[in-house]
Amino acid sequence: MFSQSTMTNTSMKSRYHLSILAIIITLFFCVYFYSADFRKLAFRSTQIDSIGHIISFLCLTWVLHSILKLPLFNTMITVAFYGALTELGQYYLGFRSAEFTDFIADLIGIAIFATIRWGILMYRNRSSNRSS
Repeated sequence: MFSQSTMTNTSMKSRYHLSILAIIITLFFCVYFYSADFRKLAFRSTQIDSIGHIISFLCLTWVLHSILKLPLFNTMITVAFYGALTELGQYYLGFRSAEFTDFIADLIGIAIFATIRWGILMYRNRSSNRSS
């Protein structure tokens, strides 16, 4: 079925994704719990809902890009379209309210993932060029 190298490569990718997720979560909690200045800055003019949108769309973009293996730009466009449709749907629901700031927060989350992903690719390219 699977060769040994395929199984090893797959498990290494899984460990890589889990380690990056663990680092992001750890950094967030360290900064959040140990820095009162960061909490004041982050929550002074930002609603907690917007921060939830940023984090959830960052994770959604990461999961879809990792699972579907679509090019990053296509994933970004698809997730942005999904964010726009959810806000449009909330506009027509009586018990939900659509906010443009939520859509902007969705786009920020997508952009943060794209920036992190681009940085990782640049680092890998630089590392592979040095070893060649």
